[in-house]
Amino acid sequence: MGSSISHDSHQSAVETISHWDSNQTEEKLIYDHGSSEIRRYLEAVDKIHVFPANRRESDDLKSKAMARLEREFQTVLVRQIDTSIGLNSTSEWSSITDSTANVIRYEDFTVYDLPNKEVIEYLRNVAKRMNSGGKLGDCVRVYKSGRKNLLHTGLKRLRVMELSIGRDVKRFPWDYLKEKIELWIQVAKVCFYKLFDTEKQICGQIFEGFGVDSSEECFVEIVKDSANNLLIFAETVSLSNQPSERIGTILGLYDTLVPLLPKIDALFYSKSAEAIRTKAKGIVSQLEDDVRRMLSDFEKAVFHELSPIQEDRGAIHPLTEKVIDYIHLTLSHKKLLTNVINSMPPLKFGDQMISEGELGDLNGRSHFELHLILIIVVLQLNLKGKSEQYEHVPLRHLFLMNNVIYIVQKIQGSQELREMIGDDYMAKLNGNVRHAMTSYQDSTCNKFLSCFREDGLYVSWCFCSQLSKRALRKQLKDFHFLFEEIQKFHSNWIVLDLELRDKLRVSMVDKLIPAYKEFLQKFRTYIEIEQNSEIQTKHYQKINVKHSVEDLEALISKHLFSYNDISA
Repeated sequence: MGSSISHDSHQSAVETISHWDSNQTEEKLIYDHGSSEIRRYLEAVDKIHVFPANRRESDDLKSKAMARLEREFQTVLVRQIDTSIGLNSTSEWSSITDSTANVIRYEDFTVYDLPNKEVIEYLRNVAKRMNSGGKLGDCVRVYKSGRKNLLHTGLKRLRVMELSIGRDVKRFPWDYLKEKIELWIQVAKVCFYKLFDTEKQICGQIFEGFGVDSSEECFVEIVKDSANNLLIFAETVSLSNQPSERIGTILGLYDTLVPLLPKIDALFYSKSAEAIRTKAKGIVSQLEDDVRRMLSDFEKAVFHELSPIQEDRGAIHPLTEKVIDYIHLTLSHKKLLTNVINSMPPLKFGDQMISEGELGDLNGRSHFELHLILIIVVLQLNLKGKSEQYEHVPLRHLFLMNNVIYIVQKIQGSQELREMIGDDYMAKLNGNVRHAMTSYQDSTCNKFLSCFREDGLYVSWCFCSQLSKRALRKQLKDFHFLFEEIQKFHSNWIVLDLELRDKLRVSMVDKLIPAYKEFLQKFRTYIEIEQNSEIQTKHYQKINVKHSVEDLEALISKHLFSYNDISA
């Protein structure tokens, strides 16, 4: 009785397989005839393996079943792929293909969906029977071909082909290369976090458990060329030795690749994908070396920068603004740079050695923070050299004062930067501002005070001392010349910080006005403040003085750096 049932069951399986192998049903799919027919056919395939007839008949039936299953697998797979391409033909890809692609968030990007549960279940059941029939390789080949085509379409829409730049990167304009790097950043995230991850999921759902690493090997074969091409672009950029001012873009590349490493390790864990993991880690290491090199190059460039001073009023030099902008740029990558910069900055620049003491208190400072401080140190050294281009010594001091106070204000405007620079070095910077301010004040006031001195005004005559009107007249002439020089030049010079300007004016007034009053009082019998043209005939015996105490006070408190008031 049991033998009769087995025979009937086997015969039914043979009829089912033969039915679907007939010419009338060649173009139809079992999949389209519902779950009942699918189950009947798959059970038939199972039965011909369990209850084989004679060898020739068994091989023939298996061959027909495997051919039908391969056709079913390929057709259902391609149909699902075509559906994915059609559904994602426009809107889902528009943001990445737009010229403003650099604003895309990969998290919001929609790739083709996973096949629905019914399709996955069917493809896995077919793969299971083909594995039992020794034809899993054919199934995998069909799968790889189909999914590669879908991946290629997706990558084409992501503009991956535009990232093929060859090894000679320097032949491209920087704006062009920068655009490609920004595109790569977006594309790499979409590929590794979404496209490749999707492919791995589908491979696992269909082939997991069939053969040794069949799922992993299938996945690697599908995506490895695409992954390699993406990494080759990043590798090429990392080896291109870009100038230091492009560090922000290179850090953006690095900032993308570092978080990708765990994902790359998870996706490509097999032995066959070891080269991908190794390449990715090598690129990260190369980028780290390149960032260190760029930071060091910038320090050297600041120290050796030779652009002249283009104006004659002591304004902020473009180099100062450029350096502050660069510092703020690196600050936006503080966490990365703190990890990447792992050694003390070099303190030797050509023949000049900068002492560690110039960097302030080194205790508790990260190497990155010390690099930032060094940049400010070498900037001030450069500015000191540039100040020598000014003919007027007081203007040299104003130039340094204006530029250093600009640095101080920019640091104080960022709490994060303020903390990184530290109280100790901030005290040094403020000390440099005060020194430049005092140097300007002294170099200007001392010239005035020399005109008010008594030394040299008296000559000995018959064992007594007598005032020399000639010496007094010469001294007053020097005062008049100096007054007009200050009026002509210093009024056009700049002190951008108004509080500092007022402080300078007040301190100079306090220093000069009492001295001038005392001078005029002491020699009042010999000199006369010039008020009109009649003075010379009326007081012919006195020396005329063009500028009163009020004139000197107005010169200092109102006209000094008055360009600020006019330009405001």
